[in-house]
Amino acid sequence: MSYIKYNHHKSFIIKNTSNNSSAEFFLFTQSIVHPKNRQVFAIDIATNFNHNSKENINTEEFFNTISDDFFKELISIQVEELNINKEKINSKGIIASINCPFNLLSDNDFIKKIVSLSKVNIALEITDFKNGVITDSIKKSIEILKSKGHELWLDDFMSEDIPINVLHMLNWDRVKIDKTFIYQNLNNISIMSALHHHVSNNSLKAMIFKGIESDYQHDEISKLNCLCQGFLYRPPFTLGNISELSHKLENTF
Repeated sequence: MSYIKYNHHKSFIIKNTSNNSSAEFFLFTQSIVHPKNRQVFAIDIATNFNHNSKENINTEEFFNTISDDFFKELISIQVEELNINKEKINSKGIIASINCPFNLLSDNDFIKKIVSLSKVNIALEITDFKNGVITDSIKKSIEILKSKGHELWLDDFMSEDIPINVLHMLNWDRVKIDKTFIYQNLNNISIMSALHHHVSNNSLKAMIFKGIESDYQHDEISKLNCLCQGFLYRPPFTLGNISELSHKLENTF
């Protein structure tokens, strides 16, 4: 790969060895909960660029040359950080979801590496469907992922960036609904019910509503058989604070 990582206090620096540019990042996570009792079911792992870095980091060049190798390095880092906290994560029986561009599913060796590396249950949240063709390599990667008990999630469904037909393309374990859909349709019972029925027929397990930020949204979504994610339940936090989470319910979600 053309990217390497350096630890830097509570963050890390990824350097592009092809042009010596680099950028600083930090990890954070958000809870995914069962709305009826707010028990944590999963955690969503995300990576943010550190805009406040005072280091001499050539970020402009770095972001101008982002490649698949960068995303592979980023996902590997996230899995490594999850492994550091594997006792806390596994003791609570929760899943850790990680964003993954769709085209990386074509790389069987990379998926094998991630599956072999991970010491916790993960879900790859698939994004960025620039080329929505399902190849034999993609099917093989999904087989590798699921054979070890990991999951495949569709992210940001019902957003402008995700084609509607993507829902039917793969055997999704869970489908995340983009927060803009809730803002626009939460008070329309027929639309919400139709979406719930449609997604339930095209995924193996419960869908997830993103962007829950008010008690009213929570109360309305609680009427559906689903999971929720949003600032209402807890602000984003670091993996080091995962021990503060309550246990996952043993249910069919």
